Amino acid sequence: MDGAMLDKLAVAELVQTERAARDQGQWERLAACYHPDSLVSISWIETSGPEFVEASKTAFAAGVRHLHQMAPSIVSVNGDRALAESGCAILLPGKVGYVAVTVTSQARLHVRAERRPDSLGGRWGIVSLRPVYFIDSISAQVPGEVPVFDAARLAGYRQSYRFLSYVLVESGKTPRPDLAGADRPDLTEAMLAAEAAWLAGR
Repeated sequence: MDGAMLDKLAVAELVQTERAARDQGQWERLAACYHPDSLVSISWIETSGPEFVEASKTAFAAGVRHLHQMAPSIVSVNGDRALAESGCAILLPGKVGYVAVTVTSQARLHVRAERRPDSLGGRWGIVSLRPVYFIDSISAQVPGEVPVFDAARLAGYRQSYRFLSYVLVESGKTPRPDLAGADRPDLTEAMLAAEAAWLAGR
């Protein structure tokens, strides 16, 4: 197996490990995936990788449990830089009023990774993590219970992650309106162009 294929496997393992560690509350394992100057830009937070680990730890301690059902990662490598793209179904439990619900958000995660000799022991590490949201759905956790939505409020959220936004607000968080998604091809195309330029070193 040549070096390029080994690099692709290493980056794919990095991406899958980061999400698995996040889901299971394995904080040292999660922190080891990020370069110190990395960026995480998702529905509820934009911050550095190390700060994302701390925010995730706080949410986990408060009982928030996410699950990421990951598809295989597609990896492109250029020297010590790589892009990874992975299909992902994000399962987020929450409440609408008194009804326990689960949101399922369909997205693709886009990761920039770099191999730096002075960081993470020369291993590949994550430089940025961003999603493109496509569509989401919501269901009651107890069959027969029916969540009641504020229709006007729901209509005000982005179509590609409206139920995710609704449940985030119910839990006291502020969803971001400016993320790449199927309903905003301009933002998606700009993000993907920036990813390609970064990989090429431009």
